[in-house]
Amino acid sequence: MDFEKDLTENTQGEPAEENLTDAAEKLAKDASNSWDYSVKYFTMPKGAVENDEIVDGDFWRGITLPDIDEKPRSKNIASRVVLNLVFAVIFLGTGFLIACVSARGKGVVSNLVTGGKHMTFNMKVADRPEVGDELKDEMGRYTAQGIAEVCGPSVVSLDIFTEQSAIIPSGKGSGIIISSDGYIVSNAHVIDKAKNGIKAVLNDGREYAAEVVGSDPQTDIAVIKIPATDLTPAEFGNSDQVKLGEDVVCIGTPAGYRHSITKGVVSGTDRRVIPENSTVGVSCLQVDAAINPGNSGGAMFNMWGQVIGITSSKLASIDYEGIGFAISTNEAKSVIEDLMETGTVKGKARMGIVFIQISEETAKLTDSTPGLSVQSIAPECDVANTDLQPGDLITHINGTDVNTIEDVPTFVRKMEPGDEVTCHVVRKNGSKEKEFDITFKLMDDRNTLAEDTDE
Repeated sequence: MDFEKDLTENTQGEPAEENLTDAAEKLAKDASNSWDYSVKYFTMPKGAVENDEIVDGDFWRGITLPDIDEKPRSKNIASRVVLNLVFAVIFLGTGFLIACVSARGKGVVSNLVTGGKHMTFNMKVADRPEVGDELKDEMGRYTAQGIAEVCGPSVVSLDIFTEQSAIIPSGKGSGIIISSDGYIVSNAHVIDKAKNGIKAVLNDGREYAAEVVGSDPQTDIAVIKIPATDLTPAEFGNSDQVKLGEDVVCIGTPAGYRHSITKGVVSGTDRRVIPENSTVGVSCLQVDAAINPGNSGGAMFNMWGQVIGITSSKLASIDYEGIGFAISTNEAKSVIEDLMETGTVKGKARMGIVFIQISEETAKLTDSTPGLSVQSIAPECDVANTDLQPGDLITHINGTDVNTIEDVPTFVRKMEPGDEVTCHVVRKNGSKEKEFDITFKLMDDRNTLAEDTDE
């Protein structure tokens, strides 16, 4: 047979039968799965014995063994290594390109081509950092943003409808919510011309018609009310604790721009300013924040979120820039309380004297005595019935030294109309000085002209 011939030749002269038997026995013994291999490559004769009965090498006689094509494994390994190297180069190259673009911008590709002549610019935009309370600083005070967000709902915009128009507002102003059930404080000059009504616009856009509770033109304070509940009232602070240079934020409606924010510093405290429709000087805080028409009646906040003043554009002079005023809360407190309770304001005590301050330094330069120099006396006041004359110098009131203009309002504010006051007076006549006391009653500023002070 050809098969036996080939096998004899391949085994270099060894007997064919012996070689076939040995090969079959070796294959059966050494293959890890000899039965699977035989099923795949051998055509078993009909009626062949089962696998476990194959024990005799004679069974393999006459079985045709297929040619086994053994491919060189060295070639497969080499191709796989080359393919892996190609994938590695592609992966590393792509990663390097992405890293370059991320670090240097898209222009890095153009730079590789043009030799670095392409300009690149990569503006970094960072996410807002997560902080504990971004509305406050390390001292616990609000930032300007914090005042706007936390205190803004306590300030309202006012549309004033005068007799000139009942549809389009002809005036703008601001107000401060003082109670959750709709009471709002503003300036008297804002609401006094509202013949056809007042509309209050809240921070969230809600609108209400407002009614006047009471108005006091002499102090430029007014109280109105809207039919709303669950409002956010402002917290009022002690304006006597305000310091020069302290940061403040003002919220109002300048030029009709609702809920505008301006920031500045306190430029002066206890400035005696006379409102436009009054003859009474009121205690104000001076500020360099912008105060324009429409800001009137709005709030001046300290950085703890407390209202320390009620801004008024009418108190600022048109001849100067950067000088604004707000009626101090301590000055407005009693007026607001009176308007809330009775709709009117009780009379305040006044002396009826206009005077200027003579400081110790000025007294040394002018060879005079420090104190308050009398400029004029109101004839309708009780002090006019004393021996006091213009040019006299007041040095004590009720036994207390008075060296500055601010001393008198602070003293008078604690007293009532009808209270008696004793002043120590120094009158200079040439080289001689005469000292004496005068006693008079304080007057009601509601029934007389008010005093003024000059500096």
